[in-house]
Amino acid sequence: MQKNLIYSNYSRTISAVLLTLSLTACASTHYSNPASTAKLLKASGFKMGIADTPEKLSQLKKLPQRKIVPHEQDGNITYIYADVENCECAYAGSEEAYKKYQKLSHKKQRTENDRRNAARNQDSQMDSEDYSSGRNW
Repeated sequence: MQKNLIYSNYSRTISAVLLTLSLTACASTHYSNPASTAKLLKASGFKMGIADTPEKLSQLKKLPQRKIVPHEQDGNITYIYADVENCECAYAGSEEAYKKYQKLSHKKQRTENDRRNAARNQDSQMDSEDYSSGRNW
C-alpha cells in the first residue's frame, strides 16, 4: 500500500512538471527572427504599444523578453510579448489572439520543416543518382 502511495505521488509530480514544461513551450516563441514573430503577432490580432517614455521603457524591461506570457487583470487574461532589444515595444493580445498565434506559428513551423525535409530528400536523391550512374563527386 505504501509503495502505491509513493508511486501515485511521484506520478502526479511528474505529470505536473510535464504540464508546466508543455505550457511554457507553448508560450515561448521559437523563432529567432523578431520580424517574423512580429508579423505573426500582428496577423493574430495582437496590438503593438511602443515604450515612448522612460517610465514605459523601465516597465517593459521588467517583463520577460521575447516570450509570450499571460497576465491576469480583473479576471481577464492578456498575453504580452515584450521586446526591448529590437523595437522597445510590447504586443498585447486576448486569449483568442493567442490561440490564433499558436495556430499560425505551428503552421509556419510545419511549412519550414516540410521545406527542410524536401531539400534533404532532394539532396539524398541526387546523391544516390550520382553513385548509381557511376559518377563519384
